[in-house]
Amino acid sequence: MLTAYQRFTAEIQVRVRMRETINDAEPFFHMRNISAEPLLPGAVPLNGVPEGLFNKALVGGIRTVEVEPPPPDQMEVTRRYAMFQAGSFMVTGAAEFPKALEPKMHGEMLLKNRFFPLVDVTVTVIGVVGKTWTQPMIWVNRDQMLALYLG
Repeated sequence: MLTAYQRFTAEIQVRVRMRETINDAEPFFHMRNISAEPLLPGAVPLNGVPEGLFNKALVGGIRTVEVEPPPPDQMEVTRRYAMFQAGSFMVTGAAEFPKALEPKMHGEMLLKNRFFPLVDVTVTVIGVVGKTWTQPMIWVNRDQMLALYLG
């Protein structure tokens, strides 16, 4: 989990699938076994904190250890380049869309839920040298968005 000044590692209980869990009406994430890497000076490192609550509105992005398999009823998808800019980080990669969906609807589809996935991404923390990493997928928070570019 990525916030403005820390990168957290923790366990979250997923009820059905990740999309439904993170986009439900509950305003908080209930986390267990929390560790945190400071991204900015003054941020506190954590190691093995038993439990905590996180406000979904202030979480910039979430990734899972392993990518969930696609749902069995998923339609064939196409990819477009995507750049997501937030106040303290940027994600570049791709967004996936059903092939049948018209490109003019892609932005609207992504922004329908608070958290939406980007795949094959590079995450860059703005203003911190050396804080860049790649991962197969991240769920970014629409409410933290400054801009979303689709190529």
